[in-house]
Amino acid sequence: MAALLAVCVFWIDSIAEYDFAISILYLVVLVLVSLAAGSKAVVRAAKACIALTITAWMVVHLRDPSPASGLRCLFACIAISVTAALLVGRKRLEAIKLDLERSRSEVDLFANSVPFVLWRSNPQGEIEYLNQSWTTVTGLDRVSVLAGQRYNDVVHPDDLPILGETVSKAVAEQTVTDLKVRVRQADGSYRWMQIYDNPAFSPITGLVERFGGLSDVHDEVMAKEELQALRLELEASKAELANLTESVPQFLWRADTYGNIEFCNGRYAQLSGREFHPTIRQRDYLLDVHPDDRREFLIRQREAVSALKILRVNYRLRHADGDFRWMSLVGRPAKVGDGSEDIRYYGGVSDIHEEVLAHQKVRELNETLEQRVEERTNDLLRTERRYAGLFEVSNMTFAEMDFSATEPLLDRLREQGVTELGAYLGEHPDEFAHMLSLIRTTRVNEALARLMGYDSVAELTANPPAQNADEGPAVLLRQLEMYYDGTDHIDGRTVLIGKDGIRIPIYFMVNRLAGGLHLSSHIDLTEQERLEEMRRATQQELARANRVATVGALSASIAHELNQPIASLLIDAKTVRRLVSRDGPDIEKIERVLDRVERTAERAADIVARTRENIVAGRRAVQEIDLPKLVNETADVLTHDLARSSVELQISAPARLPMIRGDAVELQQVLVNLVTNAADAMRGQVEPRRISIEISEQGDTARVRVYDTGPGIPEENLQRLFEPFFTTKATGIGMGLQICRSAVEAMGGQLTVTNGDGGGACFTFDLPLASRSSAAD
Repeated sequence: MAALLAVCVFWIDSIAEYDFAISILYLVVLVLVSLAAGSKAVVRAAKACIALTITAWMVVHLRDPSPASGLRCLFACIAISVTAALLVGRKRLEAIKLDLERSRSEVDLFANSVPFVLWRSNPQGEIEYLNQSWTTVTGLDRVSVLAGQRYNDVVHPDDLPILGETVSKAVAEQTVTDLKVRVRQADGSYRWMQIYDNPAFSPITGLVERFGGLSDVHDEVMAKEELQALRLELEASKAELANLTESVPQFLWRADTYGNIEFCNGRYAQLSGREFHPTIRQRDYLLDVHPDDRREFLIRQREAVSALKILRVNYRLRHADGDFRWMSLVGRPAKVGDGSEDIRYYGGVSDIHEEVLAHQKVRELNETLEQRVEERTNDLLRTERRYAGLFEVSNMTFAEMDFSATEPLLDRLREQGVTELGAYLGEHPDEFAHMLSLIRTTRVNEALARLMGYDSVAELTANPPAQNADEGPAVLLRQLEMYYDGTDHIDGRTVLIGKDGIRIPIYFMVNRLAGGLHLSSHIDLTEQERLEEMRRATQQELARANRVATVGALSASIAHELNQPIASLLIDAKTVRRLVSRDGPDIEKIERVLDRVERTAERAADIVARTRENIVAGRRAVQEIDLPKLVNETADVLTHDLARSSVELQISAPARLPMIRGDAVELQQVLVNLVTNAADAMRGQVEPRRISIEISEQGDTARVRVYDTGPGIPEENLQRLFEPFFTTKATGIGMGLQICRSAVEAMGGQLTVTNGDGGGACFTFDLPLASRSSAAD
């Protein structure tokens, strides 16, 4: 119809001349074409109509064109073009509408078919659309949820704050929301869901709306948490392994299947002074191996790698200082993991330089050992012969005893924690006796046998060792202590008990030898003891003579001074006797005579005091004295006197005591007098008889106490003990203690006496220390 109509319009327009545009009817042709065809057909039809219009104008008006006819033709072409454009636009709009409806259906189908919750929210962040998956996931009706805007009710309470903060910030800044929260499912459980919300401009509303979704990532989150825990554990294990590999003092390494080094710990750089990674890249680590050891190193490496065996090799490695040190390399092949056939070598390198040097030294020693053993054996045989000759023919006395059987017993006591062997054996006499029975005399020389009066060495060695000396058990105990304390030498004095009980004083020296043997030598002190006895006797005699001379001088002085007063007293006494015998005695005269007697007696007392003062004033010059040494010397002087009286003298003094000031001779006489008096007081007493001298430092003075275990001093005599001429001895003159007190007072002290609580008398005096006295001066 459109084509027929177009032909008619063209025919009419091309044969008639009219003042109006017949070609406008072509618009109807375009309408008919648009009803039956598409946009392309409308465009083609429009082009054809415009061509027909122009053709018709040319047929009719070409010979005589006019502006009016040309304008009508142009108007008709424009109208045809505009109409065609409108019809094409309408066609396209209908197509777009159809596509839009189809797209909307597809989008709705897609939105409800995907297994994710999808939504659309307005610019304020309020959700306006939810797909069907919302109901499937949460079990809540999406229409009612949208109506009440209660979609946040399914979010875990702990996740609501972060959700609100994140969404509000994203809406305000028009940014993407990317967040994981826990959402309550239809069965009431919570699962981790991923919220992703993206802003987009809507051409329909002209606003920025938000489109988002909710996907289940619970398994992913759980797997990620487990993976994170495993990662942390792996990192901790890795750190611990790294710490272990870097902390061990060995050089650790890993190599591939072919023996090429892939990893070394930091010890390599410390040893060689070279960085590991450049060395591995250049593969020149063999340059650090000593040239003489490289071939052996490579052979061992190839053999182990080819057979997949443990690699062991000793070689010299160059260190950072340039020196080569012996190292021991050990590597073990192992699979990388279960089910893997890939092999790696793992091993370490240890420094064995000192050990190798020690082995080399041992080999060097072993090479000459037999020769040196032979030489030493010959030397020992010669030494043994010389020693045997010296032992047998020497005039010095020797004895060799075997203590080896006692050493295991002593070791056992040490393991039990015994620290004081002497105290322990004193508390266990049976064990001590057993140890003494194990000691054997193995050798003695002829000189010792002769000294002890035996006819043969065998006769002497047959005796038990403890019976050969006066203090045999004590000397043997010291030898046991010598081993127990780890010392090699002891010495001392004792008395040997020879044949028929003869006593020989000796000075002995014992040296501990190998194999539990003790070699002792002896020096005969018989002659020395005799000379010492004579010296002590001379000293004692001199001391007694000094005391007698002192008393004699004092007596002569007193007698000389007292002759006249005594004579006067005798005369006055006779006068009083005569006056009293008369009839009617003259009492007044008798009183005058008695007054004279009293004055004469006072004069005699003054004479005694003056004489004492003269004696004291005439003392020797005061000097510094080592008090403990003086006491020990006094004890030596009195040793035999005390021994004859069976009296034991004990001395107690501090290790270090300052010097005192006094007269050493007179102070010794004081000590001799006090000790002798104490010994005389215990003469008829049954044991014990013991005198103790105790020295102590008391401020600026040194205190000396001399006390005994005797009967003590009667109370009635204590006050008179220091009076002149008072004595309790039948042969005494009563001046000894008076002289002692005077001597002590002259040296700046005071002599006192008391009775002890347990019996016995105690004399005490203090003497000034030299340092304190000098400071005071």
